[in-house]
Amino acid sequence: MNPVSIGDLARLFQGRQLAGSLKANLTRLSREMTTGLRDDISSALSGDFGPMADIERLLTTVKSRQTSASEAAFVTEVMQTSLESIQENGRALNSALLTVRDTDNATTRQAIAQNARERFSMLTDTLNTNIAGRTLFGGGATDRAAIASASDMLAALKAATAAETNADGVIAVVDDWFDTPGGGFETSGYLGSDTPMAVFQFGAGDRVQPDFRADDPALRKVMKGFALAALVGEGTLAGNPTGQIALLRAAGERMVNADQALTSLRAELGLAQERIEDAGTRLSAEQTSLELARNQLIAVDPYEAASELEATYSQLETFYTVTSRLARLNFTDFMR
Repeated sequence: MNPVSIGDLARLFQGRQLAGSLKANLTRLSREMTTGLRDDISSALSGDFGPMADIERLLTTVKSRQTSASEAAFVTEVMQTSLESIQENGRALNSALLTVRDTDNATTRQAIAQNARERFSMLTDTLNTNIAGRTLFGGGATDRAAIASASDMLAALKAATAAETNADGVIAVVDDWFDTPGGGFETSGYLGSDTPMAVFQFGAGDRVQPDFRADDPALRKVMKGFALAALVGEGTLAGNPTGQIALLRAAGERMVNADQALTSLRAELGLAQERIEDAGTRLSAEQTSLELARNQLIAVDPYEAASELEATYSQLETFYTVTSRLARLNFTDFMR
């Protein structure tokens, strides 16, 4: 039988086709070795995409819930840090209030009152903490300040106590202003919403709603302490040194009570943080489980892929070696 031969041009195209095929296989196998997943998912699933679609849908849901958990963790962490700052601020003022004596002169009283005013301003700034354009302590009203400034509240309290001539009267007015439903604080001090912040959902029946607002009773107690002391610096009972000392001492008493209330509030927030952390751990485990299930459907056998990659590489190397030798042939070598 006569041998069948092909022309040089046909051999060139045949070589290019073989080289292209080997290169494509090498690229595919390299990618599969890197990702651990098959390129041809349809072949791996035998055309049945149902189980894969279910897993991908669940993964999307889990990742969405993880995003919610991460956001909740960040929000509550900032809240906890803010409350810690407020508590430390109050304790610092109370240390100064505990030094008040009947013999203190006007200069000393004014210094303590000025300290209280500055710390009151720090408190309102903290309660108006804003992250990513969202206020944290205003409940559902995240688009505006949660609370009025210390200056505005002190101006309102100074006007409300202007007619009082003794410490008991001033204390009663300040208590009423902060505590009375529909009173001064609720109408002009607290600027947020009565509804809580939006819910963070982590799963069916698993959610956290961080309802920690600037109008919380614990925070009102802190503000009353700051306000009573700061009013001395605003000239309240200016002609009554004994009355001013009584106001400073009353402020100290409220700061002690407020510290205990703040500790309870922070503990409540800590429980919410713990739930969020548990949810994050659970969701991470769910994601890992789903990804393992997905990989079982479309994962490559590492040993098999490595062997095939090595074989393909050897084939490509051999192809280039043969091609190189053929390219060096001349008529004389051919006739030998």
